[in-house]
Formats: sequence, structure tokens, C-alpha cells
Amino acid sequence: CRVEVLTNEPITQRVGRLTPQAFDCTFLEQEVRYVHNGSPQLDEDSLMLRVYRFTSSDTHVETVVLPVRVVDPVGGLVQLGGAPLLVPQVYGLSNAIDSSVLVIRTGGDLICTVRLLQDDTGVPGLGQLVREAESTARKGGAPADETTAPPSTSGLGRQTDLLCPGNQPCPHGSDVHSLKTSCHEFLHSALRYQHLRPPSPELDYVAIRVELRERDTRALLEVQAESLWLPVLIQGAQPNQSPQASFMASFILEVDQFILTPLTTATLDAKDAETPAERLVFNVTAPPAGGYITHTNDHTKPITSFTWLDLHQLKVAYQPPSSSQPQRHHQQVEFRVVDGSFQTSAPITVDIWVRAAESNAPRVSWNTGLDLLEGQSRPITWEQLQIVDGDNIRAVYLVAVEGPQHGQLRVKGRKAFMFGVGDLRGGVVTYHHSDSDTTHDHILFRISDGVHSVRHRFPIHILPKDDSPPVLINNVAVEVRQGGAVRLQEYMLLASDLDSSDDLIRYRVQSRPRVGQLVWRSSAHEAGDLVEQFLQKDLLQGRIYYQHSGDQSLQDAFHIRLADNQQPPNLSPTYTVLVQVFPVQDQVPVEVPGSLGSVTVPENRLVLITEAHLHFADGGGAGGALSYQVT
Repeated sequence: CRVEVLTNEPITQRVGRLTPQAFDCTFLEQEVRYVHNGSPQLDEDSLMLRVYRFTSSDTHVETVVLPVRVVDPVGGLVQLGGAPLLVPQVYGLSNAIDSSVLVIRTGGDLICTVRLLQDDTGVPGLGQLVREAESTARKGGAPADETTAPPSTSGLGRQTDLLCPGNQPCPHGSDVHSLKTSCHEFLHSALRYQHLRPPSPELDYVAIRVELRERDTRALLEVQAESLWLPVLIQGAQPNQSPQASFMASFILEVDQFILTPLTTATLDAKDAETPAERLVFNVTAPPAGGYITHTNDHTKPITSFTWLDLHQLKVAYQPPSSSQPQRHHQQVEFRVVDGSFQTSAPITVDIWVRAAESNAPRVSWNTGLDLLEGQSRPITWEQLQIVDGDNIRAVYLVAVEGPQHGQLRVKGRKAFMFGVGDLRGGVVTYHHSDSDTTHDHILFRISDGVHSVRHRFPIHILPKDDSPPVLINNVAVEVRQGGAVRLQEYMLLASDLDSSDDLIRYRVQSRPRVGQLVWRSSAHEAGDLVEQFLQKDLLQGRIYYQHSGDQSLQDAFHIRLADNQQPPNLSPTYTVLVQVFPVQDQVPVEVPGSLGSVTVPENRLVLITEAHLHFADGGGAGGALSYQVT
């Protein structure tokens, strides 16, 4: 039993993401999680999952919609301050992001960092962040007020009153698109929001992620990481308008019976004053009574949403019903369009007219494709692939002119490339997967009755199984000072698994270090516990250390095998991890020639003891690290 997250439905996972994208039905605690991206625009989201149950001969598929409710955190790590981030006019510049705009709760023993999420979220979408140096003069005006003191409400954004010539945004050479810095530096960097694209809604956002790490181990505290979208109020902009149907579209689709027909922007289109067309999403709110809307990447399964870009690229199509009709008949589909701010349009109805077939050429009336687990074989039956022919269905035969690329087509157990409709009805045509790490295959059939012929693509969806061991992708020699300890970091040691969660990869110590030991520590100051195995999650959280014994040997090594969370686990080959030991200067300190070794003190006076009186050095020559003990 396997679960797959559907990623081709843009109406789902709108403000978060479920990971991993495929997993076993018997998943472990903390293995599957939904991570919210901080957006305040929706208080609910949804996930569309496809559950597969595989037997030796059949595949059972069920689609499940899992709702997600988003609630405000109580006593969170980061929250909005008392002053808003305000842009007083279009093309303007906001007040600085400081502690009056954003409040971050942190502790003195923790490292606090802030990271911009623009590449992940697409916000800000109407402007950009800029950093203005103090006393920098704006083009065409007086110097900007760059103070980072908390601004008063009446003076918010007062530094933006001056516009550049031509009613356009002033150019800035210090625009910020990606940034990762300390929380203190973030709040004291004079970062401002610059509006760039009118007409626009009156609200934009700056998406950030705040993380707290332990100072000693630099381990990320999972409960101390939070994303937030900082709202930007744009004065003079218009309230966001809902999308509307385009008056240029006909909203009528003519199709032939059984024929998969693409929708185009001539049939269905919409526009929005603020959101670019590429970011519009069409939601199928009332599917047709017969047939279904589908995506050409997998036209065997219906979809409930698609993007305008897919529509523009002819990747959205209507599949008519598989039943034959003697005359022209009518279907209706209802859509709603969603813009970048999740505003929805009024219902848009498309009328579909299905013409009766007038040709005697063979046609595919039903095609569900094939779903199977990696390495399995499945029969291609009449339930998956149905063909109609106007005059002689018994004469119809199919020839594989392309594919399969990752398996074999067999008829009655023998490799073949051609078979008849009788073979299809009899269930003797099978597809055998090669057991390779592939997720898709297809067969392009030429279907002929001896007179007419057509070509049709039969898709094959392969769900990966967890049969591959983890792979070590980082293995850099560990460097440690003699007698010291070093924390194992991901640049030294890191593994990956294509089929399961990387956090749950288990490192099994096959042979211990010869002159040291591997220990698990909750902090850098404790002795720690000896470990025979550990999870990659422990390594990423900074819990695993190599402790050298102080031996004179300058090289060490230990051997590990990687295991995933399957039962029994998939085991990797044995890997060798090298340890390079750097010697320390441990010779006895000696007195430096010329040192007096004594001090003369007048009665009732204080005299400073300097290197002229007392001066020792170790064998390496440096005396700065020496300490003197009064015995």
C-alpha cells in the first residue's frame, strides 16, 4: 500500500506542502508532515492524495481529499509589531523594517536567523526590498530619512514623499532578493519595501522564516522555527478585484465522439486587473455529467483544477463519454477562476457539444491507462482500453509503434508488439515493468481495421517501491585536534534516500574508531553517550560528535552502513569515514632567556608583574595560551 501526493492540482497545497510526496501507508510518526509557508490569506488548505493498494494481480486506487485547518500560533516565535509597514503612495518607499514593525522572541543562549522566502513563495509580488544607506540622497530629491527608530503613526513612510521624474520608481542599486542574516542585523539593516507595479492591490507581503539554533551545536530547534508574511499596506492602490471571464472567449466547445479535445483560450479565458494571467487558476466547480476534464500529461484521470498557463499551452482537454450516441448531445462544465490573492470569480459556464461519430475508422472510446508498482506486471484488459469500430470490430488490431521504454509488452507470455481486440478482451496482453527506478512509461499504438488507422497513446504510471538503500552523498574526512572533540556536520557526512524520508536514515557503526569514539550529546559541554547507531536527524541537529582519546596516532577511521526505515531495512554497502588528527604542542613550558624571575617591591606599594619579570613559552614558541597557577 502506497500513498502519492497529487502535485498537478493547483487548487491544493496553496499555503503549504506535504512531504514526502510518496510514502507507505504504514508510515512512521513524524515521517509525514505538512509545513505551512506563513501565508495569512487562507485559514484552510487541502491535500489531494491517491492511495494505491497492490496485490499480485490487481491495483486498487482511491483518491482522498484531506482538509487542512490553519490556526494562529499561540505565543509564537515571531509576531507583528505595533506599527505597520506602510507605503504612502504608488512607487513609494515604506518605513524601515525594525522592532516596531516586527517582534522576534529569542533567548540569549540561542542563535537567531532570518531568511527571505521570496523564491519559495513569490512574495513580495508587487515590489521589492531595498536597503538604503544612511544619508543617501534620493534621485531628484532630498536625502532620505534612514532612521531606524520606531516611527510614529503620523510619520509612517514620510521619507517616500519625493518621487523620481516621470512618475516612476526610483532606481536602487541595493535591492534585496535573497537574504539570510541574524535577527538583530535584519531589524537594524534599514530594509524597506519599494512599490513597483501599479495598478495593484492595496496589500502585499514580505515572506520571512525565523529560525533559532543552539549556540553550542548550531542545531535547529524544530519547535523554534516559524514562517511569517509581513503585510505591506500600499496607500493609493485599489482594493483587489475578483477575476472576470474574458469577453473574447466563446465558452462553447465542439468535440467529436470519443475524441480527446483540448480546451483553448478561444473557448475559455479570464482576466484579472492585478494578477498576471500566468498565475490564474481555474477550478472545476461543476464537472460535466458525461466525460471529464483532464490534463494531457495523464489524460486517463480527471482533474479538478488547472492553471491558465496549462490552458494556454493546450494541456487541458475534455474527454467525451465512452458510450456511443446516435446524435449530437450537450454537456456543461462550470468553472471559477482564482487569482493570486485567492479571490474567486463568478461561475463561468462552458457548453460542450459532442458530435456523433460519422467515420468507420477505429477509435478509442475508453482509456484509463495502467497503474502498477515498480517491478510488477499487469494485464492490459478491455476495462483499461476500449475500442469502437463502425463496421468490423473483429478485424481491428493494435501495433506498438513506440515504447514501452521501461518494460516489455507480452501476449500469452511471449514478447510481442502486435495483438488483436480478441486478445485484449481475453486478458492475455500484459505489461511487465523492468523494475528500474522509473515512474512513467507509455505505449503508442497504431490501431487499424485494415483500411483506416489511428494512433493513440496508452500511459503507464509506475509507483516507486522502497527497495533501494540510502546512498552516502557527503563523506569528507573529519578533522579534529588531538584529544579534542568535533561535531559531525552535514558537509562531512550526509546521506539521501529516493524512496523514504532522509531524516530517518539510520547510520549503523560497523566498526568503532580505533583511537576515539562516537558520542551523542544534547549540548557541547556534556560527556555524552557512546552510540552504535544514530539517525540522520540527530546528525542534522548537531547531536553526534567524534571524541578523540588523546592518543599519539594522527589518523583514525570508522565504518558505517546506512539503513532506511523499511522492515527489513534496505542496507547500503559499508562506507569508511576517515578522521585526520592534528597534533597539539604538549612539551613542558620553559623559561624564556632574559626573564628576571624576581620582582622588587617598595614597601606599601603595588608593582605590576610583566613579562620582564616572568616569561615562559611552550615548545611551539607561543606563550599567549599559557596560564600561571600559584602553588
